[in-house]
Amino acid sequence: MSITKEILQNAYKNAYDFKILKDYTEPKIYNAKGDLNKRWYIYYSFRNPITNKLERQTPVYVGINKYNTLRERKEAAKIFV
Repeated sequence: MSITKEILQNAYKNAYDFKILKDYTEPKIYNAKGDLNKRWYIYYSFRNPITNKLERQTPVYVGINKYNTLRERKEAAKIFV
């Protein structure tokens, strides 16, 4: 790679890299819009150090789906978030 091209790439990367990138996202609850027939889970993402992109991790179910009422499921999901 030529030195000029490398300098330009670094300058471009530094010019638009003012914000600090988070290494993860806050856990969120997938509640299927309140549908009790579908599976509910908690999901989140971590930053891959090689690609520097956020990658969604395997969903966490932690027994949320064993509750049969909307209120119980919401309370159970909030405990883990």
